Amino acid sequence: MKVIFNCKHFSFHKDYCENIISELESRGHVAVVSNDESLYPDADFTVQPDEACKRQGGKGVWINHAFPFIPQNNFYLQPKFKHDLKINSDYIFTFSKAWKDNHAMYDLETFVVGMPKLDGLFNIKKDRTTILYSPTWNDDLTSLKNVDQEKLKSYGDFIFRGHPAFHDNEVSYRDAIKKATIVISDYSSVGLESIVLNIPTILFESDGWKSVRTEHISNIAMKAAICVSTQEDLEKAIQKYISEPDYLEKERLLVSDLLCEHKDNSAKIFVDQLEKLL
Repeated sequence: MKVIFNCKHFSFHKDYCENIISELESRGHVAVVSNDESLYPDADFTVQPDEACKRQGGKGVWINHAFPFIPQNNFYLQPKFKHDLKINSDYIFTFSKAWKDNHAMYDLETFVVGMPKLDGLFNIKKDRTTILYSPTWNDDLTSLKNVDQEKLKSYGDFIFRGHPAFHDNEVSYRDAIKKATIVISDYSSVGLESIVLNIPTILFESDGWKSVRTEHISNIAMKAAICVSTQEDLEKAIQKYISEPDYLEKERLLVSDLLCEHKDNSAKIFVDQLEKLL
């Protein structure tokens, strides 16, 4: 089996594919990471981390490179998104049954495979307080202008990771999340991923969307995090987690199953499904 990974649009898309590639190669299959959109007539599948990634050979498999977070990603509901997805993809490989139900509007055959990116990141023992701050990129939603990063450094080790399309981050995602004992985000997928991994999470809400909740999965997941909208409340939340690391753990575990199934073996499930389709 030959599988093309269309990573033309953003180089960081490869991060979402690495565990799938390793699993394919361990079974003797061929995996090609493409930085253009050349055609591969002998390919069986094209894996697409973005709805705009074109099919380069075989059947198109849209994986969605991140957990959609509403309101930032309300473009998932727009006609153009649906149009591009239908043109380029034959299947959707998604994270959980809840996401499968959400994706029913796209009218494509959908399979639940979890999130391969998170394989190997569960249940890691951490010995010291490390704060990972990962804000989103959107000017209207990012917490960057409201968070005093220097003050956060007084609580322990501190790692900043901005959106990889706009920031040259010194620490890789995997290295950062392996160390993090508290994750601060806003409307970034990283905040949802940290909940899946059972890491204490703080979400900084924007003024325009403060306390606004919809029935979207990302909004439901916010109950597993401490939501704040000021620096003062942010620091109180950090202190709460430092003194009570298990705070909201029950909620995190419940939401984790809602957001993502097949924990720690998602790449295997993913390739199993490709082989069945082949």
